[in-house]
Amino acid sequence: MVEARREQSMVRPTDLRRRSRWVQVLAFSHSSAVSPIWRRTMTVSAYTVMWVLTTVLAPLWIPVAFVIGLVRRRSFVVLRLLGFLWVFLTIELIGLIAAGSIYLVTPRNRERREALFFELECWWGTSLFRSLSFFLSLSTSVEGAEHILPGHVLVFIRHASIIDTALPVAFLSTPKGLRLRYVFKRELMVDPCIDVAGHASPNYFIDRAGTPQEELAGIRKLAEDLGDQGVLLYPEGTRFTPRKKKIALDRLAKSHPDLVPVASSFRHCLPPKPGGALTLLDAAPDADVLFVAHRGLEGLAEVTDLLSGEVVGKEVQVRLWRVPAQQIPEGDARLPWLFGQWKRVDDFVADGR
Repeated sequence: MVEARREQSMVRPTDLRRRSRWVQVLAFSHSSAVSPIWRRTMTVSAYTVMWVLTTVLAPLWIPVAFVIGLVRRRSFVVLRLLGFLWVFLTIELIGLIAAGSIYLVTPRNRERREALFFELECWWGTSLFRSLSFFLSLSTSVEGAEHILPGHVLVFIRHASIIDTALPVAFLSTPKGLRLRYVFKRELMVDPCIDVAGHASPNYFIDRAGTPQEELAGIRKLAEDLGDQGVLLYPEGTRFTPRKKKIALDRLAKSHPDLVPVASSFRHCLPPKPGGALTLLDAAPDADVLFVAHRGLEGLAEVTDLLSGEVVGKEVQVRLWRVPAQQIPEGDARLPWLFGQWKRVDDFVADGR
């Protein structure tokens, strides 16, 4: 019964967000029948065309965006975003060239290939976050960095913005060398760098149209032979909105009504989906759990949120804490424990408001 409820509560959040149509068309993210070569041909071509257009039209969009900034009086956010878009596309194309080169120099050496892709991953994610911080004048602070190592750890991180994919790289992998295996959404294959590099290492792309049993099995496999690495999961599954919270609470009331009171008290986070987190805890019972709470990127929840300019000049604050494997309860007590830890995440976000 517990296993059945876990499967029902994990990998089908399709009613929690209105999916972007252009993402579906461009990434073919919900059709496993589409050839990876065809998908990547489309996405790489699209990114290349966007880079060429952004570069060629720079003499036009730079002054126009500057004038818009003068009129709107919102920290020149349009100019900032267009500047970051050009840098983002440049980083993507450099990353793809580097990825192709890695495949060429490691034809039969998988271990060497994964090591090089880890270095590329660190460069890619850190470059993206530093570029975003530069254009949006963001500052950062990290509390608890001493808890990141050693490896053999499960990492549960808050999902709050469209840049969240780069945060674990910028704050965990690059400064400490922690190699992570990611649980990605298939929609992220719209990004060709994530698509190519993500399939070169032990990561898993969740197909939210797939069966819960198959998706949980894919997540479970990430915890096998973990060694000194980590598995990273976004337990919420999607970004917070009041509508998504209501739907999540209605679902939770059917599967785990005893947890509704604590979940209802969340002000900035969605209740964690039990399936993926519990599956990883079962698959790696000797692994510690590292929780990553962060605040300051709420203005990046959707692309449209950026245009308000409220995110400019924000401080991104990160707090990490680690729970040793010996202190993690077993059996049915694990889920209330997880919700209690997520309450700490939500309280940290609320304290900054």
